Amino acid sequence: MKASDDAAISGPLAQYKHVILAIVVALWLIATAVGLWWFQSQTIRPFLPQDQPPPAANTVQQQLTEWLQQHDAGGQAPVTLLHFWNPDCLCNQVSKRHFDGLLASTTEQQLRIIVVAPAITDAKTLEEFRRLNSPRLQLVQLQADDFAPVASPSLALLSRDSSAPSGYRLGYYGAYGFGALCSVASDDFFPNIVRKMTEGAYGPFLNVAGSGCFCEWPTQPLGD
Repeated sequence: MKASDDAAISGPLAQYKHVILAIVVALWLIATAVGLWWFQSQTIRPFLPQDQPPPAANTVQQQLTEWLQQHDAGGQAPVTLLHFWNPDCLCNQVSKRHFDGLLASTTEQQLRIIVVAPAITDAKTLEEFRRLNSPRLQLVQLQADDFAPVASPSLALLSRDSSAPSGYRLGYYGAYGFGALCSVASDDFFPNIVRKMTEGAYGPFLNVAGSGCFCEWPTQPLGD
């Protein structure tokens, strides 16, 4: 009698466990979907504002090369990466693998890396970045009247060129990738561009037409 009673009790309990598990899974899926929707609604946007035409390659090249001339610390690297970094942007994480890939696949002699921060970035944030990162990453804070990208995360690649008036030539400017996950054709996309720029003339290639995880480049403190 006792065995039959235990079987009668365990049957409904087993069924309840399946129901509870199904409810938990359903709630997790709903929470994930809501989180993804919130993330996309906050961060998925065109790289360029819809009412802004694409910039001319010659204009971007002139602005960037003139700015780079002012921050030329010498060195032998034939290619320079300008990594436009907004510390308050949630999208930094999705482009991080592309930046880390460039860092891992090149040496200081092959690629100079300048991390460009907004003019409004506070001194504590800048100091923390320097403390947590390799000395290879040269951190430069933009001035209010300097060239500024329309969105971040973004990058520019420039090569040394003695025939150019500024001494530099633009190879690439724009997004690390598009879509919610900052996708590109392959993980070797940017290292391959660096190799091509090292071997000879490349570009200028402006990659600004598309939507993805981007933040507007800040020009004034939050709350102003």
